[in-house]
Amino acid sequence: MTSGPKLIKVASQTGNSGGQWSPIQGTAFTALLRSNEALADDEKERLIHETASILSECAPPNQEGTSNTGLVIGYVQSGKTLSFTSLVALARDNGYQLVILLAGTTNNLVEQSFDRLKNDLDITGAREWNLFTTQQNSFQKSETERVNTELARWRRNSARARTILIVSMKQHRHLNNLSRLLSDSDFSDVPTLIIDDEGDQAGINTKAKIQEESTTHTRIKELRTLFPHHSYILYTATPQAPLLISRIDALSPDFGRVLTPGNHYVGGQEFFVDGRDKFIELIPSSDVPDKNNPPTEPPESLRNALRDFFVGVAIGLLEDEFKTGHNRSMMIHPAVTKDEHLMFARWTRQIKDQWSNILQDNTHPDHFELLNKFKISTENLLETYDTNQTFENIAPILFEAMEETAVVELNTREKNRISPVDWQGEYSWILVGGIGLDRGFTVEGLTVSYMPRSTGVGNADNIQQRARFFGYKKPYLGLCRIYLSSENIDGFTDYVRHEEAIRLSIREHLNSGKTLKEWRRTYPLDQQLKPTRSSVILLEMYQSKGKSGWVVPDFPFEDTLIVSENREIADKILNEFPFSPYAEHGWNEEQRVPAFNNRILLSQIIPFIGQFVYSRPDDNLAHQALMLSLERMVAESADMTCSFYALSGPWSGVNSKRTLSDGQPPKIRALFQGSNARTNYPGARALVSSETVTFQLHRYHVSTADKKRTINDVPILATHVPNHLIERVWIER
Repeated sequence: MTSGPKLIKVASQTGNSGGQWSPIQGTAFTALLRSNEALADDEKERLIHETASILSECAPPNQEGTSNTGLVIGYVQSGKTLSFTSLVALARDNGYQLVILLAGTTNNLVEQSFDRLKNDLDITGAREWNLFTTQQNSFQKSETERVNTELARWRRNSARARTILIVSMKQHRHLNNLSRLLSDSDFSDVPTLIIDDEGDQAGINTKAKIQEESTTHTRIKELRTLFPHHSYILYTATPQAPLLISRIDALSPDFGRVLTPGNHYVGGQEFFVDGRDKFIELIPSSDVPDKNNPPTEPPESLRNALRDFFVGVAIGLLEDEFKTGHNRSMMIHPAVTKDEHLMFARWTRQIKDQWSNILQDNTHPDHFELLNKFKISTENLLETYDTNQTFENIAPILFEAMEETAVVELNTREKNRISPVDWQGEYSWILVGGIGLDRGFTVEGLTVSYMPRSTGVGNADNIQQRARFFGYKKPYLGLCRIYLSSENIDGFTDYVRHEEAIRLSIREHLNSGKTLKEWRRTYPLDQQLKPTRSSVILLEMYQSKGKSGWVVPDFPFEDTLIVSENREIADKILNEFPFSPYAEHGWNEEQRVPAFNNRILLSQIIPFIGQFVYSRPDDNLAHQALMLSLERMVAESADMTCSFYALSGPWSGVNSKRTLSDGQPPKIRALFQGSNARTNYPGARALVSSETVTFQLHRYHVSTADKKRTINDVPILATHVPNHLIERVWIER
């Protein structure tokens, strides 16, 4: 990597030049790359091009009066901090004079980001930065004067001009104080970058539906008005909220980028899809605290999790990992209430002390029983972790593993602020908390997670942000265990299944040369989940049913041209695939199925199903949602088959008729033929597969309620999806 400035050629992502302008890699970004020895060469190259790609879409530093908003999408614990730190360094190299980082809503998160910037940018050594923070009222009038001095130095092109870097909590009082102090300064000619870490949280307007503004959102808008020449970049792993607000909202992104995680990243795919049987452990519902019937003793699943953790700590001690500056940690993440944090922290300390005493006393009556339980835990871990250590090596170290472990609550129960974790001070940690362990916070060396809580109200972004157990864990993945309630296991599994579909859709859209504002918002989710909190969703969204049953258009008879086109599609299906008659004993001519096939590959029939169109928007939206679900099924199981019933009708020589209701708007009465005990006919609704998708093609002469008008041979596609395959699809109208 050369030390001199070099033009970074940004690969085209938007179908044009790949951005508004081409950044130069200078000394600041080069120094950051060189100091990050953990990155492989290919990871550094990827970081260079992704960072340049983001900055190339920002307001060009030499064009005053321009501003825009961007969205950068990463994965939970995937290195978004390194990405925006790299963006800060590259911004300095290209003439941005001011960078403001809105670093989360809790003290520990702000301080974590502040420390990383200070270390990664070598603030104290390089003297290229003037770093400020709003923490503990440390940004006041004297700091404003230093900012103005730095701007004056920059305006006269001084070689000693430093880039101003301000780290602020994303909280309305901090933001209001910062805006007030900076309001008397002139930033009209100052290229500015504002980075919103966890950009889907706090800053989004939660009162938009009642045409008001939430306080923090207002303060962010006020801050932005001070900088006529700036770009506002939201970083998040859960982009639902920024993409579902109004497109004219100030925080609605103009452009976007999807980050690629590093080589050693372990996320939802590895834990909940590929490794669910290896790494995921069930917390029984009886072990989840009930506020109406509080538990009086620690649950057995907590003891199991603690044994797994202490065995991992012992292995780390034996492998001398504790000498390398790394950590082992466990996260206990119950509900938000601090009383539960205290309860679990006490239990953990009590168990740790009790086990320590038993292990030190060979004559204790529980000594050998406890060792046997640790042996079972060790054997389980060694099935997934490759090491030369055996239980005979590990057992003598277990007491030391417990002695080495600090147990702390990460909340504000005893203090008015969440204290930072001294990762260098201890090798092994057990952290107990709620919000303090939530979005953005990095738990170093996390191996065991214990989350005895519900999924809450089912907001998919909140559930995913609790996944502190994702991260760069490949070297010690085998020691990882995640203890969850059944609903959390299902929630994470379902979200992971859908997460990649959303990212792929956004990535392909951007690669096609379109902007993020043009991307049609579409979210396939489990039926129990919704994308984000309803208070921020301002776009009008259609929701599919999200439960097993039939998807049937309400108005397939409207517009004779569309009816004719759908009839042609129906005939194509009948001609394309092999069909046989199907009937059971006693069925009459109208009940017999002239064409049936239960072995059609779903992937082969989907292109035909996708051609059906309807005149009413809601019918089309329901059909589009169905198609998205069908395409996902094929993506997950390419050899999935389906059943197809072409029921009798005018096309097969049976004069089947239906009438419309006299309501407004009218609908088809009795679409599905009913059951008939005399002929042993179960009814058309019963002709379904319980294992896979069933298509039924109904064709009727449809008459108006007054019988004055008839539309001949109307094809009506009815689709049944069994419960285990159903998902709710949110799609923008």
